Amino acid sequence: MGQGEPIIRVRDLTVVYGEDVVLEDVSLDIYPGEILVVLGGSGCGKSTLMRHIIGLEQPRRGEVWFGDTNIVTASQAEYDAITRNIGVLFQGGALLKSMTLGANVAMPLQEYTNLSRQMIRDLVQIKLGMVGLANRGRLMPAEMSGGMQKRGALARAMALDPDILFFDEPSAGLDPITAVELDELILAINQSLHTTMFLVTHELASIFKIGGRVVMLDKAEHGIIAEGSPEELQESDDPRVRAFFRRERLKESGS
Repeated sequence: MGQGEPIIRVRDLTVVYGEDVVLEDVSLDIYPGEILVVLGGSGCGKSTLMRHIIGLEQPRRGEVWFGDTNIVTASQAEYDAITRNIGVLFQGGALLKSMTLGANVAMPLQEYTNLSRQMIRDLVQIKLGMVGLANRGRLMPAEMSGGMQKRGALARAMALDPDILFFDEPSAGLDPITAVELDELILAINQSLHTTMFLVTHELASIFKIGGRVVMLDKAEHGIIAEGSPEELQESDDPRVRAFFRRERLKESGS
């Protein structure tokens, strides 16, 4: 478990699309410096939860507190102040294909700071070096492998030195070796910079590699059904949790 006061507090979050209830009364704390892994089967609301925590979508009801600010009811100025302190690695990386890697990483610095061009160039090189892409800033996204694109997108997410990083299925689409390398990079950043991390995934290899605290969502329950370490959840008394971790088909009741 994380220690101290939570850096983010989610309270009674309910998300409804039309008649479809995705999340209902979900409450969750995220602690400074921890890696919180959110997992579950397809359609259980993992990415939906992340998007609502960072304010990309508005819930039917509930609160998401960053310190003393509820992002659900925050003013634009308050929201901008919060998002200035978070970085997001989306599932596809989302690098702008018309810009070089260096220009992609420089973009947040140009938009949110008054740093000189030389200082921004220096910072871009530092961030690229941190993800193993030193001297690759002139590459276009189309010239990069999937793993390089993910690492480049991570460099961009880290451009403003955020306290919190959000990852949406970071290993999706990567071969096993590249996925392990990305997991190791995420761990190294957490351990060296003590960056708080919220990581959405369904990849068991990544879950056990990264470790940390794990929260499992369930589609039928519209919320959290288990919390603990990967090892604890693997031995859970809940057959739904055990089935996920053991890659087993859940037996239907009465069968």
